[in-house]
Amino acid sequence: MEATVCRLAMTGHQSIFIASCYIPSKTLPLKKDFEAILSLGNSVIMFGDFNSKHTEWTCRTTTRSGKLLLDITQSLDITVHSPLGVTHFPDNTDYAPDVLDFALLKGVSLNLRAIETLDDLGSDHRPVSLILGHQPPLPTPSTKTFTNWKGFKESLAKALDSQDSPISLSSDLDSPEKIDTAVDSLSTLIKTSLKENERVVPVANNSGLPLHISNLLKAKKAAFRRAAKYPTPEYRRTANRLQRELRFRLSEFRDLKKSKLMENISPSHTAYYQMARALRIDAIFHTPPLSRPDGTVAFEDEEKAECFADSIAAQCSPSSQPVDPSHVQAVEDEVRRRNSPPTASEPISVSNDELSSLIKGLKPKKAPGADGISNQALKNFPEQVLTLLSIIFNACFNLSYFPTTWKEATVIGIPKPGKPLNLPSSHRPISLLKAMGKLFERVIQNRMRRHLFPTDGDPLIIPHQFGFRAKHSCPQQVHRIVEYILSGFYPRRHKTIAVFFDIAKAFDRVWHTGLIYKLYKIGLPDRLVRLVASYLNHRTFRFRHEGTLSSQRPIKAGVPQGSVLAPLLYILFTNDIPIPPKGVQLSLFADDTALYCKGISLPFIRNKVQKSVDDLGAWFKKWRIDVNPEKSSAVHFDYKRRRLKNTPPIRMLGTPVPWHTSAKYLGVTLDTGLTFRPHVKRVTRHARFYLNRLNSMLGRHSKMSLRNKRTLYKVCIRPVMSYAGPIFAHSNPKIINELQVVQNLFCRRAANAPWYVRNADLHRDLELPTIQQFLKKLSENFFKASESHSNHFIREAANYAAPLPSRYSVRRPRNSLSDPPNKLSNDLNCLLAAQANSN
Repeated sequence: MEATVCRLAMTGHQSIFIASCYIPSKTLPLKKDFEAILSLGNSVIMFGDFNSKHTEWTCRTTTRSGKLLLDITQSLDITVHSPLGVTHFPDNTDYAPDVLDFALLKGVSLNLRAIETLDDLGSDHRPVSLILGHQPPLPTPSTKTFTNWKGFKESLAKALDSQDSPISLSSDLDSPEKIDTAVDSLSTLIKTSLKENERVVPVANNSGLPLHISNLLKAKKAAFRRAAKYPTPEYRRTANRLQRELRFRLSEFRDLKKSKLMENISPSHTAYYQMARALRIDAIFHTPPLSRPDGTVAFEDEEKAECFADSIAAQCSPSSQPVDPSHVQAVEDEVRRRNSPPTASEPISVSNDELSSLIKGLKPKKAPGADGISNQALKNFPEQVLTLLSIIFNACFNLSYFPTTWKEATVIGIPKPGKPLNLPSSHRPISLLKAMGKLFERVIQNRMRRHLFPTDGDPLIIPHQFGFRAKHSCPQQVHRIVEYILSGFYPRRHKTIAVFFDIAKAFDRVWHTGLIYKLYKIGLPDRLVRLVASYLNHRTFRFRHEGTLSSQRPIKAGVPQGSVLAPLLYILFTNDIPIPPKGVQLSLFADDTALYCKGISLPFIRNKVQKSVDDLGAWFKKWRIDVNPEKSSAVHFDYKRRRLKNTPPIRMLGTPVPWHTSAKYLGVTLDTGLTFRPHVKRVTRHARFYLNRLNSMLGRHSKMSLRNKRTLYKVCIRPVMSYAGPIFAHSNPKIINELQVVQNLFCRRAANAPWYVRNADLHRDLELPTIQQFLKKLSENFFKASESHSNHFIREAANYAAPLPSRYSVRRPRNSLSDPPNKLSNDLNCLLAAQANSN
């Protein structure tokens, strides 16, 4: 017997194993085959073509195979369910139609509702439908919930002003218990007001078929029923002809509907970018059974939720690497000592005006937390609620206490692209926190930033750190590295060794006690540090999968994912990273860390880098930060792109860091000679992929207007190619031309232009600059902002004179500002000038 088995996880019933079976016509059924399938579980359904006839399951005759199968079912206590109608209509008219397809069940406690043949497929075997379980409820129509925000604001204000309001706050919230009670009462009142002002509206169903297609569908079904009852060649030909015609009409109707949508859609419509995003990303399927570390498999939704929760709890745990007990004890003793005396810092106050300003800047469509209170609800709070929040926030500052209910997170998982879906670690956790708690985090963040970035002094954050800082970006950090390397290529032909480190679970493994210790050392007010300690301690989460919540799990390490304070706390935790000695450079963007050094002698600069790597490794170990030397990369940058010979590897904590010919740092691929050819090749491949994905909106046959096609290209495709453009705009024109080829392809597709139309004409009609012109404009803005930047590293990287072109000079990013236009740019400029003169 041939069989394919799947496992069906159900709610309210144990898992059912469903086997699709087939016994060839000249093969007898064997008992051991059925025993093997039944051994899979307690509930089994075997369905298929058994080629065994017996009058017990409504066959016309009884065969030897049927007798054997009946004995097997009786001995194994298997129930047979067969349809009343015929399931097989032989093509050979010498054989009569009969029942060959039926179901065998064991251990299934669901009620049998129906088993019947269907007429939907054109084959000699009719499909059989087996329906088990209770009568399903009638399908509920799709609905959409609208909130009357004006009514919500008025009802909430009225409830707070009433004499019997459940909330009566005063300014003497003098204990954590009272604060928690006040927060819970306020949340309950807000949720009640939201519920009272919600209105559920059915979603309009616009998927109805035209009358002529509906009639054709009915005729097709009738033809198949007639062909099933009287299987003559003429009836079958008629049924197949109607089926082909129905497919053609449906395809024609869908194309017409899509064309009308494309004609009317514009960037002002919500569906405009939703459609673009849906076409760009891969389809997300249901989560398959998950593999646990012990080798078992999670099938049920409850099991999957717990499996995901186990994975996240393991990630949010302190590092398992060996630590220095004396250092850990000293840090814990110092934190305990600073926490013991009474708070001596000045009280912190929060006003209604500050809350109004912060709420105004919130994004209204952010997903709410477990309480269902969204940012849009915060934007419609009456003045009375802002007053209550001010009282609660001030009490939290006075007691250095963060409310417990705001430390509970609901976590969902999003599949990582290109990763196996059966592993819990292949899903990126997204934490949904409560909106009022995140508002309080913004208040705390403002207080911390006042001390970290004083208006009358230097910031307390080291200038090497570009991550999560205003007016600092990834391209600026990469530009700093590129300029350092290129400045060594000419005139002395210096070599550069750079090491790019991979930090394992950087944000999830932050040592809480070590972070509090560093906050005290950096000079934050004690009251604020203790509030952050309360914010980090006793945090919990539940994982939500398909509407099922896992059990509550503690978060023992790490900065809270999805929170407002997490980025700032992480850069404070790494703010005391050892600064390398003179000659060795350090670059940081959050957890992306790089060390690099240049010089004439390769062994000399390798030893200097090794010394800095040793210091950095000792610091990583001291503060319980895990680094992956195997996933890190060391690159030797050389103008002549010579290969390394007999050069020992850089070692991090005793493990060699592998040498690579290129490394990807902050989204930019840096190759040995800094030609940027691998980077442009990679982004060109991605841009072509997205262009093909969006072909239904941007292609030749799309009815979308040229203006909207251009907007979609500028938003979705050109940024992929132009990211960090000022860094590689000086590259070889042949390399930049690869990006121009993609833009030319878009212009030709969007305008449905024949082969003889020039690219310059297409750029003029679409009002698009060439890639060279666009990169030059980006470079001008980039260098203009960098020359007057507050960070001296950014200023030093941008303030230099571009080298004059010569045989031995090396082009640098500033050279792109003075490059003459290429042929396409020159042709476009001539066309635009002629057009301006004619007007």
